[in-house]
Amino acid sequence: MSTEILSIRIRSDLKKKMEELRHIDWRKEIEEFIERRIREEELRMAIETIEKTLSGVTPSPEPAWKSIREFREKR
Repeated sequence: MSTEILSIRIRSDLKKKMEELRHIDWRKEIEEFIERRIREEELRMAIETIEKTLSGVTPSPEPAWKSIREFREKR
């Protein structure tokens, strides 16, 4: 897997606290946060797409189980 360099600016007080807590793998923590945030955003976008798709669909007047039972009985 290839890697890229990401450079960010943070407040000085945060940098000092990070230096005090050297036992924490900050690269790993930041990478996990970014991955989690990406998953959340992808999920939000998928839900938004599904909601847009379903917004034009009218609900069936019959319960789904009834249609499934009829289909199974015809087989």
